[in-house]
Amino acid sequence: MSTPDRVSSHARRTTSVRAALKGWGAKEGLNWLHTLKTVVAALLVMGLAMRLDLPSPRTAMVTVFIVMQPQTGMVLAKSFYRLAGTVVGVVVTIALAAAFSQTPELFLLSIAIWIGLCTFGAALNGNFRSYGFVLAGYTTALIGIPALSHPDEVFLAAMTRLAELSMGILWRCPEDS
Repeated sequence: MSTPDRVSSHARRTTSVRAALKGWGAKEGLNWLHTLKTVVAALLVMGLAMRLDLPSPRTAMVTVFIVMQPQTGMVLAKSFYRLAGTVVGVVVTIALAAAFSQTPELFLLSIAIWIGLCTFGAALNGNFRSYGFVLAGYTTALIGIPALSHPDEVFLAAMTRLAELSMGILWRCPEDS
């Protein structure tokens, strides 16, 4: 093979490799970039939560992964309903604890009724609104059940959950994927 043939063969291979990389970058590259940005955001928010000495920094990190969506509009919608459901769940838990902290049976019954109402609301709605209903019931159970043995710690547990979740949402939302 002569030198000009080798050069043109090498140029063709280089061109085809460049075209393949360009095609990969347009498709898979964006997915990998999105994943990398999400992992970096999760690690940063977990580090911040640890720096602030929050009891469960993993909640903030997990929230970043939960609200991870490829389009910004989807991130904002899911984040809104996650935050709204958690706020409603926190408020209901504090109200139920204030009303029934002296009678654990009624407190547990009221939590069960609330979770049933949230499940009904989730079944009636679709998309991320359903997710908000699920989170309202889940948050009440997550904070309220441990409060049976320590009702004086309900407010602190509720505010901690809300702070950790809000950190994860606020850290993730501004990013345009």
